[in-house]
Amino acid sequence: MKVSYNWLQTFFAESLPSPEKLAEAMTFHSSEIEEVIPREGDIVIDIKVLPDKSAWLLSHRGVAKELSVILGRPLAIDPLTITPLSSQATERLALTLETDGCDHYSAVLMTGVKVGPSPRWLSEKLLAIGQRPINNVVDAANYVMFEMGQPLHAFDADKLGTVGERYAIGVRQATDEEKIVTLMGEEVTLTAHDMVIVDGTNNQPVAIAGVKGGRVAEVDEHTTALFIEAAHFDRFLVRKTAQRHNLRTDASQRYENGVPRALAPLGLARVCALLTELTGGTVVAHHAVGEGRDERPVVSVTLTHLNRVLGLTLTTEVVLAIVQRLGYEHTWEGEVLTVRPPFERDDLAIAEDLIEEIGRFYGLTQIEAIPPVLTTGVECEINVRHFYAERVRVALTALGFSEVLTSSFRAHDEVKIKNALASDKGYLRSALCKNLTEAIQKNLPSRDLLGLLAVQLFELGTVFETDEEHYHLGIAVRTGAEYRAKVDDPLLTAAKAAIEAALGTSVTWLMSEQGVAECRLSDVLPTLPVPTRYEVSVAPSKNCYQAFSLYPAVSRDIALWVPEGTVVTLVAAALRTAAGNHCARLTHIDTFTKEGRTSLAFRLVFQAPDRTLTGEEVDGFMQALYRLATGKGWDVR
Repeated sequence: MKVSYNWLQTFFAESLPSPEKLAEAMTFHSSEIEEVIPREGDIVIDIKVLPDKSAWLLSHRGVAKELSVILGRPLAIDPLTITPLSSQATERLALTLETDGCDHYSAVLMTGVKVGPSPRWLSEKLLAIGQRPINNVVDAANYVMFEMGQPLHAFDADKLGTVGERYAIGVRQATDEEKIVTLMGEEVTLTAHDMVIVDGTNNQPVAIAGVKGGRVAEVDEHTTALFIEAAHFDRFLVRKTAQRHNLRTDASQRYENGVPRALAPLGLARVCALLTELTGGTVVAHHAVGEGRDERPVVSVTLTHLNRVLGLTLTTEVVLAIVQRLGYEHTWEGEVLTVRPPFERDDLAIAEDLIEEIGRFYGLTQIEAIPPVLTTGVECEINVRHFYAERVRVALTALGFSEVLTSSFRAHDEVKIKNALASDKGYLRSALCKNLTEAIQKNLPSRDLLGLLAVQLFELGTVFETDEEHYHLGIAVRTGAEYRAKVDDPLLTAAKAAIEAALGTSVTWLMSEQGVAECRLSDVLPTLPVPTRYEVSVAPSKNCYQAFSLYPAVSRDIALWVPEGTVVTLVAAALRTAAGNHCARLTHIDTFTKEGRTSLAFRLVFQAPDRTLTGEEVDGFMQALYRLATGKGWDVR
């Protein structure tokens, strides 16, 4: 949000501190400042407005109110105190809401309008924040939006249809394949998920609700009558429409961040007053449909709770002084502060919101950091789940297992998520076995490169059923051998035995097949002895990070007949030297002796750091090994 320093000054009677001082004040009490930008005759402060403050801080008035509280200076002018327009000549305006996406729509008819260039003061304010002046009507609507945060739109009333002297405007959902040409000339093909403003006399769209106006009723130099709207649209529908059609506008940005409903009547009154001054026009009709008020629920907090959360000892007087500067309607009974937030503050809903509000204006820098003190001999509560989970970890890692943490989301499962992050994350997992199987399959191709005879994984995590959740343990083993039952099952059996030994009890396995097993630890833990102290943890190995290649590896085996008694390590060292720099790993995999000779089998893994090795290159490496074997008097099997 770009804010003009000169514009901010118009809200205050006395001179503001320098732009740098204002930027510092905002940074320590409100929002981060991206940049302070000098402009011709002005300074622009670029504020990073976060979502929790965007409903009211995406406006100069919102920023001015923040500074008013921070600096302790009252606003000399507050646009939110303007008196809304009273209804008049309502028979000339027929407004209909045919969608749940709009719960308030107000409009005026203004005649006697003279469209022309904007005065210098208005053009300069818009130019300072990066807006291009167009004419006095459009600029006035934009000015009010950047001043108060309420998007507005003006139509050329003479380009709208009438029945007699009555204008009919409606808000409805679009239909699939319905088209509209925007003010910028883009032809947009709408869907049934979009909202449109329509001319009720012919049911034709004249604007994409909350996003952009249509060219059909564009204001130009010949316009003499205006139909001006101010509405409250559903933030989610506006956001999705803007994204769907790649039409992100200043109006859609504000709507999707939650424009307060009660702001619409105030914004309409403000723009009418400004247009009367700039165009000489006169409001001849005003009508509104839908609720135009916002009633925020009260929020209460005790002084004790407030101080405990902030780590301070604020007095009643200090807290009241901040609340009074904020101008909130409030009461104080005993030590309970009750506040009714103003309509624009939809971010104040629970006690912690109010605590944050008071804390940031008091000054978070005044909160002293208190480092924790290490105490000894103090009884502490033992976390049973953590205690036994650590036992399981130690037991499994001793067998060569590695712990993995897989996603709790699945493309398909039992528990469907209401608002999924993505199409392949629409469900919560009901078991660990599927994730572990996928993890095994992804890691198995790297088995030789890692020098593993088997990929062995385990996971401790929560799984979800329709009405409850459970804590599970899953283990998975895969060697890649053809005969899983002969090779993988013994490893899995050993792991299950180690788990039961670590827990000191037998475990009911929910499933155990094809190298994967899973049990429900949340059923086992309540039956185990309650620990009285944590066990001493084992110091981790001092492994160092080493850069790895992103290119695929190639595995080759070699088996040699050598004289009985030949030292394996000497053979391995000779092979590694002959294999060259692209030999990433050499592993001794088999030995047997027959008729005075010993057979030694090795697996070599070749990998380049900068490219994928070709088959011809790897064959060349192996030929070097064969030549070595011949020179040593070893026979290649």
